[in-house]
Amino acid sequence: MTIDGYCTIGVDREYDLTVDALLEQMDEAQVERAMIAPVDRCLAVSNETGNDLMLHAAGEHPDRLIPTCTANPWYGVGAVAEAERAIGEGARMLVLHPFVQGFMTNDELVWPLLETAAETHTPVYIHTGMPGNATPWQVVDLAERFSGLDLIIGHCGATDFWNDMVEAAKFSDQVYFESSLARPFSFSRYVEQVGSRKGMMGSYAPINGLVFEWDQMRKVLSEDIVAAVCGENLRRLLEKRGDL
Repeated sequence: MTIDGYCTIGVDREYDLTVDALLEQMDEAQVERAMIAPVDRCLAVSNETGNDLMLHAAGEHPDRLIPTCTANPWYGVGAVAEAERAIGEGARMLVLHPFVQGFMTNDELVWPLLETAAETHTPVYIHTGMPGNATPWQVVDLAERFSGLDLIIGHCGATDFWNDMVEAAKFSDQVYFESSLARPFSFSRYVEQVGSRKGMMGSYAPINGLVFEWDQMRKVLSEDIVAAVCGENLRRLLEKRGDL
């Protein structure tokens, strides 16, 4: 199964991607399924609205789209309740964006949300690369605190912390890494150094062109690891909660 590890649907300052347009691009790129995440506004403040949009879109296209959810940890017990609700209704991954949501990746503020993710076997995708508050090693710190929680280094630390990515991903069995913004030619080198069971292909559409990213990734990955990186690694984590 091919799975795009991160796509954003909706309209916001930097985003403009409808469900129909995403499906068309997936067809063109021969991608079977995609993780869908809310726009920045919904990551920051309108968590419930964003989560409902993801759940609804995936409900209309259950064989193509896989919903993520988010909750801003500054909402405290309300954030935990919203994450529990969305996960209970079918969200398969928790998305955190420390820069947009305004916290340090490994701050204790986010721990209650991670406890919920760990208890429900829900992998956590963390946007990384922003100076100071979203680094690969901060993700590793969370892995050390939460045994059994699967954490994904979104963007491989690009652009400011790309040089930390390989050693951080090697450090913990719970830490994985997603390709978007790292560029395929760099990402393929990370896979070679860390191992093919940890790398995950994500286009970050519409910030990046989905069709172009998939075409380039297939060109740089060796034939024996394409299946793992382009879907099976992520599928293995998602199916800890049951079949997709």
